[in-house]
Amino acid sequence: MPANLPPQYFEIEKKYRDARDPQEKLVYLQQLLASIPKHKGTEKLQADLKSKISKTKEAIDKQRKTKGGSGGTSYQVEKQGAGQVVLVGLPNCGKSSLVNILTNARVDVGDYPFTTKLPQIGMIEYENIKIQIVDTPPFYEDAPAWLYGLYRNGDILLIMLDGKSDIEQDLDTIKKGLAEHNIFLTEHEFGDIKKSVIIINKIDDESMETRIRGKVGKIGSALPVIAISVGSNRAIDELKHLIFEQLWIIRVYTKKIGKPVEKNEPVVLKAGTTVIDAAEHIHKDFKKNLKFARLWNEHGFSGQRVEKHQVLVDEDIIEFHT
Repeated sequence: MPANLPPQYFEIEKKYRDARDPQEKLVYLQQLLASIPKHKGTEKLQADLKSKISKTKEAIDKQRKTKGGSGGTSYQVEKQGAGQVVLVGLPNCGKSSLVNILTNARVDVGDYPFTTKLPQIGMIEYENIKIQIVDTPPFYEDAPAWLYGLYRNGDILLIMLDGKSDIEQDLDTIKKGLAEHNIFLTEHEFGDIKKSVIIINKIDDESMETRIRGKVGKIGSALPVIAISVGSNRAIDELKHLIFEQLWIIRVYTKKIGKPVEKNEPVVLKAGTTVIDAAEHIHKDFKKNLKFARLWNEHGFSGQRVEKHQVLVDEDIIEFHT
């Protein structure tokens, strides 16, 4: 029985042959195994690939032990700004280019995989707040524990996919790898759901987006999905807004009695925060001494007194009376 390998197989095979880093080779071997049809005609090829995967894993393990044991290096990124979003993606999906567009950070970019070796940090300016973004090395099986620690610690994961690749297969690879470390993107009996956004890169026009949308119907119902192009800056502003929405935060402005409001530096709070919660966040004595508060917003409030348990919304203006 002939193998009837898809064109994608040969594209991945070329990348595998050009790869020099063992971890990079492992990613491509796993992609090769996933891309081939499973029938009798490919049994030998499947066995060969599984053997190469096993040997490559042994080589990586041996390399780690030679460099000083399984502990390795650990990296943590302190949260700053209104929230922390962490990028996740397979090799060469465009993560570093996206960081350069979204921020003033200058992350190394190349047309070859594994350009990013360590976490790279930048700040996204969204209207009058800043959101921290962390670029990470390409996702691969058997990645060091610290990388999964970054994924787990972030407020949101930005799962970046190459729109010119097999996005369903790539997403499945990432989901399975994360699940093995108890990080779940969708409802699961064994753990909490990690808040995530799916970014499909290299979508250069509306017709291409329409075609790709058909492929992401299954995932689009469970996770927010946005199609962008880092090459043409397509939908970058929309992405910033989506990140802000998914952080589930609000911006609240405090007003001094008898003074005009200044909308320069908002207090960033979690969505669902009440007046009394906001008072405690600003200063613990405010909560204890608060008599009442006045509220201004675009939803009908123009300085009326409100209850302490009034839920605040984005861009509310509040005046505390103690």
